[in-house]
Amino acid sequence: MNTQTDLIVRWDTFLEKISTRFQESLKHAETACSEQLVETDYEYETVFRSWQGMKAQIYELIRKIDTVWDGKVMPEMRAMGDFYTDEAAKGSQLNDSLTETLFGFERQLEGKLSRAYYDHAIQSADKKSLCTQCDAKLAIRKDIFRAQYISCPYCNTVNTIEPDTKFVKLGWGIIDNIAAMNCQKEYAAMENALSALHALRKSERGVAEWASYENAYFRYWEKYFQERIVLNADAKERYVADMERKRKEFENYKEIQTK
Repeated sequence: MNTQTDLIVRWDTFLEKISTRFQESLKHAETACSEQLVETDYEYETVFRSWQGMKAQIYELIRKIDTVWDGKVMPEMRAMGDFYTDEAAKGSQLNDSLTETLFGFERQLEGKLSRAYYDHAIQSADKKSLCTQCDAKLAIRKDIFRAQYISCPYCNTVNTIEPDTKFVKLGWGIIDNIAAMNCQKEYAAMENALSALHALRKSERGVAEWASYENAYFRYWEKYFQERIVLNADAKERYVADMERKRKEFENYKEIQTK
């Protein structure tokens, strides 16, 4: 017959196995996505769909924690005493931790895949940018993802360079993913400030707590939009509007949270 200790050890072992399989799944996903990106000649959308399937399987792994607890572990522990409440917290904490880790992993994975795609598209565009008159290699701008008009430094012919689809796609979201990855430190600070705010009751959220989150919030978005401008010159024209939009979003959020 199982003792209380036996049940706790079995539960701890199960949670440890889930955690181990979770980490292994993330490593496998990153390797598989990186390899598929090269194998498909950098078909980013195909790789992203594959990742969505892998992510669904990882979510199923996380959900096993509640499934096994509700269906088997809790009934056995509950029949033996009230210690099950402490054990329930272990599962809940691991569930939250793995879910948060998965979200952060996806953010980094998108950034890494986007960086690899970016490097490939830039290199490919460089090879194809030749003068129509003398075939001299032209130096295209790497931060404009539309038609470019470039004068040949050798024969002075003005060339209209129509970028291929892969190069154009850089400005459709690839750049955004890279910018987000480059701001991970600021993003983490913003998320920590928000978590600290959520840990307090509404009545406990004073001026200092809101100021802490507000500062972290705007540090992140300022860095993010600036990083995006470095990679995409056209984004500079949207900077003021982007920051104003984020300011309104913050004010709306604060108003809802302080009602």
